[in-house]
Amino acid sequence: MHSVNKSWFYRDCKQAKMNSHSHAAGPGSPPSREKISLQRMGKLKIVLVLSSAYFAAAILGGLLTHSLALIAEGGHMLTDIGGLALSLFAINYTRKEATPRRTYGFYRVEILAALVNSLVLVLLSIYIFYEGYRRIVEPEHVQSFSMTIVAAIGVAVSLASMRLLGGHSHPHLHADLDSHSDEGEAGSRRHEQENLNLAAARLETFGDAIGAAGVVAAGIVITFTKLYLADPIVSIGLAAFILARTWALIKKSTHILMEGVPAHISYEEVQRAMLEIRGVTGVFELHIWSITSGMDALSAHVVIMDTTKAQAILKDITSMLEKRFGITHATIQIENYHPEFSEGGF
Repeated sequence: MHSVNKSWFYRDCKQAKMNSHSHAAGPGSPPSREKISLQRMGKLKIVLVLSSAYFAAAILGGLLTHSLALIAEGGHMLTDIGGLALSLFAINYTRKEATPRRTYGFYRVEILAALVNSLVLVLLSIYIFYEGYRRIVEPEHVQSFSMTIVAAIGVAVSLASMRLLGGHSHPHLHADLDSHSDEGEAGSRRHEQENLNLAAARLETFGDAIGAAGVVAAGIVITFTKLYLADPIVSIGLAAFILARTWALIKKSTHILMEGVPAHISYEEVQRAMLEIRGVTGVFELHIWSITSGMDALSAHVVIMDTTKAQAILKDITSMLEKRFGITHATIQIENYHPEFSEGGF
């Protein structure tokens, strides 16, 4: 029997450390991947601080002005604070090595944190729905001017965060890394994942800007028309938006914790692709799951007839899984017999 555990991630982390010493950037050299990662983390930290400060201001302002819309906007900000914190966690922990006791590292902490954050937001949304309904039945006086000022600050914070997260790509970095096949491919995946984290954070701040603008609009309406219904109506709209986003996150987090097949991968297609590898006669006990968001894994028993070609077949399988399905952490056990094997069976 032969087995392989193929993880580009751990190799990439070690290689990145060696490269930081062996490829010192000169005055005209492109920035290193490590430097770019640190720059991204710095941006996310600034945005996290700004968002947290506005979250506190929105909750406090909502309590002082009696504006449910501001409290709802604070809840909306909390979804993004959680998202930013998880993005920082993901980028930070892709730069850490696993330990002998935690061979996968602390990746599941990201999923657990997302689930807890989601449950808190569900409770907050239920409260906002209840309070919004009560205020529609019995409208409550709101200090609209102060409410508008706080919400306007929120718009400014969101726009500043979007600008900060805009950033620039580094195409010459990719070109430089392409000359190192394994390192470049592994590092490019991590580089791409960090780009996705930044893009997601930028999209979240755009949602914040829209939410804060809605509160500003409600404040203006109340100021000039005394239509206090505008406050609970905007609040319920924001709560619905929070609940929709939170429900999607709960489903994804639960699916990962239950070790379900990643949504973007077809179990049947992977099985067929493995059977199409020359020399493979059976695939059994195939399991595909996500260790955390963006990090997929696979394990399987593969039956072959000619054991002298085991290493070549193993290489073909792992190469195919990485190129076609993006599965870079695969454990394959090669066998020449399996109890479930039957003629023409899987």
